[in-house]
Amino acid sequence: MIQYSSDGNTLIGVDEKGREFSHNKTESAWFSSMLVTLDEQQQAARDNAAAALDYNQKLGNIQGPLNAGQGPAVYIVPATPLQKIVSDTGAVTYAPFDPPLADLVIPKTTPSQVNTVGMSLSEYDMVLRMYQKMFPDA
Repeated sequence: MIQYSSDGNTLIGVDEKGREFSHNKTESAWFSSMLVTLDEQQQAARDNAAAALDYNQKLGNIQGPLNAGQGPAVYIVPATPLQKIVSDTGAVTYAPFDPPLADLVIPKTTPSQVNTVGMSLSEYDMVLRMYQKMFPDA
């Protein structure tokens, strides 16, 4: 991101090859161009924060009821936004957020009552416990 130098009269940036460049207030056209790019970078940071907050809020509105076992039968997951990146030279790109945004987590459920033909619930529980003991990761 473009930054002011310690004297406050110069803007410093890094080009796509990693070389540092700078312009001071006496170079009005170049300095103005860097100010515009700095403003775009700051606006992109604000937009990214708003997009992440909106996504997390929408995801939380779905995740909360799911965790409580009250979620809908069909889950409509919000689209994961991309962050806007403005380079010091003014090039705009879009990329996934880093660190990545959270995903919807479907909680595991265990049956509390199973209607089986020819087996009582206690027999089913006994078979289920044996299966879970033999295959703990299942």
